[in-house]
Amino acid sequence: YWSLDASGTARLTAEEARELGFPELCLALNMGGTRWSDKDYTGIQQFHAAKGYDPDGLDVARELGYPIFELACTKEELHAHCE
Repeated sequence: YWSLDASGTARLTAEEARELGFPELCLALNMGGTRWSDKDYTGIQQFHAAKGYDPDGLDVARELGYPIFELACTKEELHAHCE
């Protein structure tokens, strides 16, 4: 969003931003990665379960020191101001 105040708390409406000549902002994120076979994932889940972890939980990630990410908004909210 666009704002004219230094703190950025007072947002301009899309119409105000267009009238002032600001470009439309639309952010996109592309991610890539590798996928193993379902057999591999099943084996890892069984291994974690045998070690006493919930295979669908976050404890293994925490134990290994991985960050836990949470979405701050929904997909619809991300695209609400994009045409």
